[in-house]
Amino acid sequence: MAPPPPSPPPVSLKVVVLFLRVLTAVFLVITVIILSTNSVTIDSQGTALKYYFKDVYAYRYMFSAAIIGLVYAVIQLFFTISELATRIKNPINYQLDFYGDKIISYLLATGSAAGFGVSKDLKDALLALVALDSTDPVDKFFSRGYASASMLLFAFVCLAVLSVFSSYAISKH
Repeated sequence: MAPPPPSPPPVSLKVVVLFLRVLTAVFLVITVIILSTNSVTIDSQGTALKYYFKDVYAYRYMFSAAIIGLVYAVIQLFFTISELATRIKNPINYQLDFYGDKIISYLLATGSAAGFGVSKDLKDALLALVALDSTDPVDKFFSRGYASASMLLFAFVCLAVLSVFSSYAISKH
C-alpha cells in the first residue's frame, strides 16, 4: 500500500490577513468608482433633470465611509506587508488592528445600510411621485446605488473577520 500523500502546508494566518486586507481595499475602490460615476438624467414631461450621487445625503455618507475605509485599508496594507517582510510587529499595531478594525467595520456597515435604505425608499418615492417618460435611467441610477452598497457590505464582512483575528492576536500578545 502506498503512503498517503503529504498534506499541504497550512496557510499562515498572516497570509489570510493580507488577503482579507487586499480584498477590503478592492471592494472599497469599486465602491468609490461606482458611486463617483453614478448620475442620472430624468426626463419628465419635457423637462430634463440631472441628478448626481452627491445630491443624495445617504450616498454622500456612503462615499465618505468608503473613502475613510479605503485610507484605513491602505495604511493597514502597508503595516501588514511590512510585518510579513520584516517578521517584526510593532506592539502599537496590535492596538491599531484591534480598535481600528472594529470602528471602521461599523462605519462601513452603517454606510452600506444607508445605501440600501435610501436606494429602496427613493426609488419607490420617485416612481410614485414623478411621471417619467422611461424608468430605465432611474433603475440604472438606483441599481448602481445597490451595487455600491453591496460592495461596502462585502468590505464590512472582510473587516469583521479581520476584527475577530485582531481580537485573537491581542489576547495572545
